[in-house]
Amino acid sequence: MIANLKQSIGQYRSFMDYRYQAYKTELTQLLLQLKNFGLLFLVVLGSAMLGMILLLFLGLGKIIDSSDAPQYGAQMAWLYLLLQSVMLSAMKSAIKNTAQRAFQQTLVKRYWLGFMDIKLLLLSNGWLIASLIIAIDLSVSQWLRVPHFWLFLLLQFVLGILCLYKPIALVYGFLLSAIWATLPLDVSSLLYHSGFVLLFALSTLMVPFNATAKLKLNSLTGFWLLFFMHNSWALIWRGALLLCVFMASKVLLQERADLAAIFSILSLAFVVLFSSSLQFDCRHLYQQYSVFFNMQNKQTAFFVSLFIPSLIVLLLALVGFVVLFNQANCLLLVIGVIWCLLQQALAQKKPAHYALVWMVITGVLLSFY
Repeated sequence: MIANLKQSIGQYRSFMDYRYQAYKTELTQLLLQLKNFGLLFLVVLGSAMLGMILLLFLGLGKIIDSSDAPQYGAQMAWLYLLLQSVMLSAMKSAIKNTAQRAFQQTLVKRYWLGFMDIKLLLLSNGWLIASLIIAIDLSVSQWLRVPHFWLFLLLQFVLGILCLYKPIALVYGFLLSAIWATLPLDVSSLLYHSGFVLLFALSTLMVPFNATAKLKLNSLTGFWLLFFMHNSWALIWRGALLLCVFMASKVLLQERADLAAIFSILSLAFVVLFSSSLQFDCRHLYQQYSVFFNMQNKQTAFFVSLFIPSLIVLLLALVGFVVLFNQANCLLLVIGVIWCLLQQALAQKKPAHYALVWMVITGVLLSFY
C-alpha cells in the first residue's frame, strides 16, 4: 500500500512538472503574439504598467472602503471582476493545457486535472493575489468593518473557476450583475456583493442560447454576426479595457479635475486605439472570404464592411466618452472619427506604422492642451 502511495505521488509530481512546463510554454507563445503590437506594446503598455498597478490597488481601496458610496464600490468591484475574467480568459488555454487535454485524460485521474487547473489558476490570477495582499494587511477590526470583502474574495476565486469550466455563466452573470449594480438603490456594500454572489450562482443554472443557428451566411449582416459570435473575445477584451479606461478617468477626474483636458485626450486616444485595432481582426477575412462574396457580386460591399465593426465600436465608445466628461466637444469627436479611420487604413495597408502614428498623434494632441 505504501509502495502504491509513493508511486502515485511520484506520478503526480511528474504530471505536475509536465503541466507547469506546458503552462510556461503557452504563456511564452502568448507573449510572442503580443509582440505583434511591437512598439505599441513595449512603449505604451510597458510605460503605463506602473500606473496600471497603482490604479489596480486604488480600485481595491475603493471596493474595500465603500461605506460612504456603496453603489460606486459595487460598480468598481464589478469592473474589477470583469477585467480579471478577461485576463484569465486570455490565459485559459495555458492554464488548462487545452491542446493536450484529451491526451491527458487518458493518462491521469480526472480529479488530478482539476486540481492542477486550480493550482495554475491561482498562480495566474494576479487580481486575486493583489486582493490577498491587501487582505493580509487588514487587522481583525478592519475585517469586521468590511464583511463584503470576504464575498469579493470568494467571487474572485469562483469566477476564475467559472472562466475555466463554464464561461457562458460568466456572460449571463455579468449582464445580470451589471443591472444590479446600476439600479438606483440605497443598500449596503454587503448586500450588493451578496447580490453578485446570488446572480452568478443563478447564471450557472441558465441554459445557453444558441443564436447562430438562426443566422444565415448569405448576407453581410449575417456573416459579421456569425463571425463575432464565434470570435466574441475580440469584442469582450476591448469592451473591458474601454470600461477600465473610463473608470480610471472617472477616478482621476475626481482627484484632479483641473487636468480634465489631458484626461479627455488620453481617453480619446485609447478609444481610438481599441476601436481601430479591431481592423487587425477583420483585415485577414478579405482574402479568406473574397472569393465567396465575389461569387455573390458583393466583393466591394464586403471590403467596405471590413471597416464597419471598428466604427460601430468607436461610436459606442464615444457615447461613453461624452457621458464621462459630461460634454460634447464636437472638434474632439470629429478628430476621433478621422483618427480612427486613419488608424484603420494603416492597420489594413501599413500595419507596421500603426503604433508609431498613434503615438505621434497622441503626443501632438497633448501638446495643444
